[in-house]
Amino acid sequence: MKAIRKEQVLEAYQEYEIYLASLNTALKNEVNAHTPIAPGKWSLAEIILHLAEWDRFIRDERLPLLKAGAEVAPFPDVDAFNAAAAAPAKQMAFSEVLARAQKERALLAKDIEKFDEVQWNAAFKVGSRETTVSSYVAGFLRHDAHHRGQMDGFLHKKSSIL
Repeated sequence: MKAIRKEQVLEAYQEYEIYLASLNTALKNEVNAHTPIAPGKWSLAEIILHLAEWDRFIRDERLPLLKAGAEVAPFPDVDAFNAAAAAPAKQMAFSEVLARAQKERALLAKDIEKFDEVQWNAAFKVGSRETTVSSYVAGFLRHDAHHRGQMDGFLHKKSSIL
């Protein structure tokens, strides 16, 4: 994965927080926030909570381990993790989902901000694959972009009801 400057990540995180805030006013009611974006897919609330849980996981369970020469276990069972991450959204108000997502992203940004240049470019292994902190975090930005595209597509398609 291609490396990215820390400042680019922090800018992307700030932009995501603004995006989340815009959803608070863009969605007119809870039903829209909890409507699946397509048959068999998650709702906006579930997608956002899923992203928030990955932010928490990265901050709590990955960043402390990402040091030069470290060997980090591969991700947990991603499907199980994702299902558990999204499930609580069904019982939460959309404003609660947004608040949690904003909080998790802000905390992650604060921790990433602490990385100096050497730490940011430190090489480590996830399983047998070598990467750097920079490339690792860039992978999650691509994950964000994937879901942002899904959400934007839903919002555009449903703009007449929002």
